[in-house]
Order: sequence, then structure tokens, then C-alpha cells
Amino acid sequence: MKNGTTETKISFSILSLRYLLLTLSILTIVRCGKSDEGSPSPAPEADKYESYWYYSYEAERVLTAEDLSADDFTPYTLGSLGDTLFVACNADNSLLLFDTQREKVLRTLDSWDFNGEQKHFDSRIEAIVPTAGRLYVAERESRIHCFTLPALEYAGCIGNGAWNNAVFQAQAVAVADGLVFSRDKNGTVSLYREADVTPANYQQVSRYRRSAAVGAVNNNFATHCMRPDGAGRLLLTDYNQRKIHVLDISAAAEMENDAALDLPEQALSPAFAPTGLAVTPERYYVTGGNGIHIYDRADGNWSKSLPAIGGHAFSQPAYIQAQADSVFWISDISKRALVKMAVHKNEIREYERAGRHLLRVSEPAARGASREFFVDMRTHEIVEEPSVQ
Repeated sequence: MKNGTTETKISFSILSLRYLLLTLSILTIVRCGKSDEGSPSPAPEADKYESYWYYSYEAERVLTAEDLSADDFTPYTLGSLGDTLFVACNADNSLLLFDTQREKVLRTLDSWDFNGEQKHFDSRIEAIVPTAGRLYVAERESRIHCFTLPALEYAGCIGNGAWNNAVFQAQAVAVADGLVFSRDKNGTVSLYREADVTPANYQQVSRYRRSAAVGAVNNNFATHCMRPDGAGRLLLTDYNQRKIHVLDISAAAEMENDAALDLPEQALSPAFAPTGLAVTPERYYVTGGNGIHIYDRADGNWSKSLPAIGGHAFSQPAYIQAQADSVFWISDISKRALVKMAVHKNEIREYERAGRHLLRVSEPAARGASREFFVDMRTHEIVEEPSVQ
């Protein structure tokens, strides 16, 4: 009797355990089902959108004598400070101050009074360098004039007009670290202390130092330009040697006379004769021949040449001045025009791959049918030949 009872209890326990396991299994299945319904599997990842862009160039304004209500207008060398563009006019050796926002001539500087005498520019203006408080204007006849800003009061003069004096026909000028750098006609670079340029020291400023020859002799007075590059150097165009020299600013303060100031291993040798030069953090824009040439500072390559831009075909662009990283002014002396060039970055919306680095772009035109062109994504420039890869 006892054995029967024990067997019955064991059988009942086994059945209970089986029932319990079955119940737990069902609950687990139901719970997993509900969890799956609440957290569906992620959908396949959609194609990622890649953004591409390219440069375009437009002449936003082309100013001539008629636009400025002038009898004659032949723009040459340029300088810029804020919204004011300084323009040398070869027609009468004058200096125009042009408000770029209002597109209005603020003042024409062709003469001034100093010590009871009337002074004026006796020859073509070769360089214009505005700084925070001064304006340096170099003319061909061996003078570098200095005016205060913004009042334009006469502050002094380096050189007296004689080529064997302190200034030897300055052809390009830059100011850095309290020194005035002047490219002489014979290719050397003369240095002057800014502190020495005062009304009391009129035409008596001595040359601080003169470097060894940097460029070629420039007897034909081809346009030259000197610009800081923002990295402690000066860039100097050399038309005759087809070079852009690199000068070490830091070496100037302690240099000896006839010492080398340039860094020949860093010089650029473009395939054209450079004249004007504008510097931005990413690029150099250089005039030469009949166009604008662009140098990519990161890649170390000439990425584009522009014989024409939207709205203007260049004839003889002599000088270029950056007003901003994407706004430039160019003096096209053959056409007697002052050109405002805007550089745009344009998003590419419709394209197909045409090579490893090449895109075939379809872009809606302003009127009707779309246009197609190719863009090299290494330079972000439109290319003429679709064979570029």
C-alpha cells in the first residue's frame, strides 16, 4: 500500500514537471514573438549621398572710363584695404580710391601739398601697398611715397628721383615686420625701415640693406609684384625669368648687404611669364600672357588657366588684387578695363562617373535644355578634354 502511494506521487511529480516545462516553453515562444514584433529587423542601408562641387568664374563687373565718368582710364597696379580699392591710372599717373560697395570713386590723388610746395607723381605708379595706417606708392622714377591712412596726409618719401640714390626704380613693393621691401630694376631687393619714413626725413631715408640679385634685370619695365604668402615668406614675380621667387622675411632683419634673401629651392617656374599675383589660403592667382593662372597650394600644381571668364575675355591682364578669398580685381590694360572676378563653388546635383577622378555633369541651363561638361574632382575644375582621368 505504501509502495503504490509512493509510485503515484512520483508519477504525479513527473507529470507536473513536464507540464511546467511545457508552459515555460510556450511562454518563452510567445514572449519572443512579441519582442520580434516590437523590434523589426533593420532595413537595408540606403545608398549614401556623396556631395561634389566645382569652381566657376564670373566677371561680376567690368568698369571702363564711361562707368567712372572719366575722360580716360587705363588701370594698372592695384591695392586693397577693406572696401577701398586703390587703382593706378596710367593715363595721367593718378591714383584712384574706389569704393567697391557703392561702386564709386571716392577720390583721385594726383597732387598734394608738402612744406608749402605742390607735389605729384612724376611717372607711372609701379606698386601700391596699403597697411593698417599707411599707404606706400612706388613710382617708376625712383621714389616710394608714403601717405597716412585714412587721412591721406603726406608722411614722407624714400628716394629722391635719382636712380643712383636710395631707390633704384622700384618695381614691386611689400611691407612686413617693420621693413619696406622694394624690388630694384637690376633684380636686387632693397630694404628700408618704416620708422625712418617721416616728414622730417623727406627723401633722406637711407637703404637699410640690399640683397644679392634675386631676379633678372628688368630694363623693359615688365610688371612685377611682391606679396606676403601668410607663412612668413614673400612671393615675387619675375617676368623675364618666368619665375615666382620666394623670399625669407625672417632673414631680412639680421641680413648683411649682398646676402641671399631668396629660397631658390622653393621658387616656382610656371610655363608663362608671371606679372601680377594674388594670394589666398588655398591658392595663388597669377596674371600672365592673356589669362589668369591658378596654383593649388596644397597639391603644389597649376590647376587651371583662364583666358576668359563668364562675361569677359581677357586681353592683357597685368595685375590682380584679392579683396576676399573669392573676390578679385584685375586690370586688363589692353581693354582699359577693371574687372571684378567672383569665384563660385557650385554643387553638382546630376552626374555620372566618367573615370576614376572624372564626372560627367548634367546641369539645367537657364533657358531650356541642360548642358553637359566634365569636372576633375582632384582640382574641382571644369576640364575641356574628357580623357582626363
